[in-house]
Amino acid sequence: MRILRLSLLASACAFLFACGQEIGDECNSSAECGTGRTCDRASKDGYCTVTPCTVAPNSCPENSLCVEFENEQTFCMAGCADGDDCRDGYECVDHDASDHAYCQER
Repeated sequence: MRILRLSLLASACAFLFACGQEIGDECNSSAECGTGRTCDRASKDGYCTVTPCTVAPNSCPENSLCVEFENEQTFCMAGCADGDDCRDGYECVDHDASDHAYCQER
């Protein structure tokens, strides 16, 4: 019985910590995004991010990059190779023709 409880606890922990903690994940509140991250509710279905960030060197977590937008605000955005890497409602864009594409709301 103890092994079953430990197994269930381990599964629950893996599930809880895997959800909503990656840059670009959906969110309703910053608490869902993990420590030091913010839920950008202005984005479709929320967007876990870090703001502000530094572009060079990239201060964002692994598999994400810091993007400076026209309003000079910086956000960590989920990196991508193509549209399949982005969640529904987002597309893979590369505004500066570099190897640094990211998922942005359509």
